[in-house]
Amino acid sequence: MIQQERKTIAVCGDSWWSADLNYPGQSFAEILCNRNDWNLLSLARFGCSNFAICLQVDKAIELDADLVVIGTTTPDRIEIPIINNNTSGIWQRLRETFGWCNWFTTQPRVFKKTQGISNVLHANSLSSTHPWVKDPTIISESLNNLAFWKNSVMTTEQVDSLKSYMLNLYDTGTKQQYDSWIISDACRRLEKNKIPFLIYINRLYNNDFYKDIEWVSAKHIILPEEFTLEHALPRDDGPGFHYRPDTGSAIFADYIEKRIKQLL
Repeated sequence: MIQQERKTIAVCGDSWWSADLNYPGQSFAEILCNRNDWNLLSLARFGCSNFAICLQVDKAIELDADLVVIGTTTPDRIEIPIINNNTSGIWQRLRETFGWCNWFTTQPRVFKKTQGISNVLHANSLSSTHPWVKDPTIISESLNNLAFWKNSVMTTEQVDSLKSYMLNLYDTGTKQQYDSWIISDACRRLEKNKIPFLIYINRLYNNDFYKDIEWVSAKHIILPEEFTLEHALPRDDGPGFHYRPDTGSAIFADYIEKRIKQLL
């Protein structure tokens, strides 16, 4: 008898969809893949933005995953360039020449498109253990975490600038529109590559924004009335993935397993 090759399931998203290194084998994705003898490609990361989730999807496509599970997140996330010894000179030159024309020609450009998800700083999640996670150029995180949590990856000037942005420039609706479009386009890339996928839409495609994802067939969409993370799973603030490993992981794994088997 010819043995079938093990399927690879890629899981993309924020903390809810991640696996925590401090709770090995206890996330829904690890339990799901262990029980079905599937390879888990865990790409989800605590606190990351929808932009970073799209980079995760691109990595899943690059690695030819058999199926991709996408958890969207809220729009209150941001990407911030990492200023360190290697890049501080870029900002120093910018400060020295800052003006209407010079700013246009000296804009910092630390994000490298060819690096994809490797641009994003990782920590503590299973996704941080992949060999391609190196030489990060940006932080992807929620605005409130960056502004109010003590962290060592942002300069004092960056934190002050971020708070000013939150108070004076940030608009949830505008950012939600950006995020809705980029996640929708990630789904188009999956369709183009003929990779089946499930997408959890509740945290992004609510109210009028559902129009931006309604082109996707219903078999791919996890509707809020069918399954909502915050309501379906018993909470636990210990693990980075927010739900109780002893009960929540099984509930989550059971639901996603049912939906995957309907697709496959």
